[in-house]
Amino acid sequence: MSPFQALQQSKTTLLISKYLIPLFIVTVLAGLSSLAMFAFIFYPAQDRVNLATAQYQAALQNQTKTQTAMQTQAILSNTWKALPDYREFTDLSLDIADLAKRNHVNIPGMGYDFKPLSHKMATKGTFAFEAEGPYEAIRKFIYELEKRWPYLYIEKLSVEASKKQAGVIFKLTVSTFLKEFPEPLKKTKAL
Repeated sequence: MSPFQALQQSKTTLLISKYLIPLFIVTVLAGLSSLAMFAFIFYPAQDRVNLATAQYQAALQNQTKTQTAMQTQAILSNTWKALPDYREFTDLSLDIADLAKRNHVNIPGMGYDFKPLSHKMATKGTFAFEAEGPYEAIRKFIYELEKRWPYLYIEKLSVEASKKQAGVIFKLTVSTFLKEFPEPLKKTKAL
């Protein structure tokens, strides 16, 4: 006996099937429309989420770049404030000579020079001098020189044995950047 024959034999089954078939069709249509609505809502929403995630990542990168730029700008600002101007630079030679004297190092003479840079934002100031004395004293002098004035850097350094006394002679060229170029001296005529 086939299932269709069983449906045809019972009146109750026939009455129930009259009401269940439309209900089954409505259920299938409701399921299909739910799937269609899911597809119409889910995929565009997923695209919006992916777009928002990409924008969020771009904003995070932009924020990181901005923070790095602000930190760099703060470092540059502090460095710029620490740089001497040319008036302080000439006084620096006296401070270097005092530091050498405290470390038992002899500096017979010191010359300085100013060189403008191509970008005209700063000027390069250079000291050239010889330091005579025991090696340990000169080593300590150079250490304290770099520690006390971190914006100074040793551009050239050479050493030779001293012929006059026991010790060494260091020839140093020390440079830094200055905030401004020194104004040229105005020449006046004598009366």
